[in-house]
Amino acid sequence: MKQQKTPSDVPRDAVERCLVEAMQGSGARAVALAGEEGLLLGGAGGLGSAGGPGGDDELALLAALGAGCADKIAGYAELDELVDAVAGGDDFYASRLTVCDRTLYLASIGARVPQQKKIAAELGKILAPVRSA
Repeated sequence: MKQQKTPSDVPRDAVERCLVEAMQGSGARAVALAGEEGLLLGGAGGLGSAGGPGGDDELALLAALGAGCADKIAGYAELDELVDAVAGGDDFYASRLTVCDRTLYLASIGARVPQQKKIAAELGKILAPVRSA
């Protein structure tokens, strides 16, 4: 018998599949999507030097940093140090996406995730039913 998923699990799974697909071939080793408040909506990849699966705590930190940095909360030495610690010497990228008339934040480590307009459109398809519920 197939286990039923709660409605909140289904969009998160779909968001994570979208992010995994977006990462493929990009050179990014971790990616996280944050909501307007900087909270993790989904993520993929790993933050450890081995690039293993990222735990929700690690991805939540990446999401929050992405939201802060995409909104240019920069110039604080503590924030710069935290970004360096999380990125582990790799490049860190953060950008804003407009999805369903909301601002979301996409953060990645290792490389910028390409085709962000395409990703935003796909996320819109995933999240529109949730937003209207």
